[in-house]
Amino acid sequence: MAQLVRRQRVSAYVGYCAFGLQESDDADLPVPFPDDFHRDVFLGTHPGRLDITSGGHTHTATVDAEVWDAAPPLQDPADWDEQAEAAIESTSGQLAV
Repeated sequence: MAQLVRRQRVSAYVGYCAFGLQESDDADLPVPFPDDFHRDVFLGTHPGRLDITSGGHTHTATVDAEVWDAAPPLQDPADWDEQAEAAIESTSGQLAV
């Protein structure tokens, strides 16, 4: 059974209905946020970066990042307005919202 290793809760400023989770040093990214952001996708991916679209234009969102030692248990999709999965690789081991 998968075990939760670590959880971190952060606040994310959402501007123009989106925010990004990316490598902390955007100089290491071929495309830093918000370049090539697509509004019609809930979760967009780029090398070293994830783009998340929000239903609200400008607000602060709470983001929970979790590290599991195996695939986490499935959640009921009925509990969420949107749901998506993606992987992100970090060369530094540090991500920024």
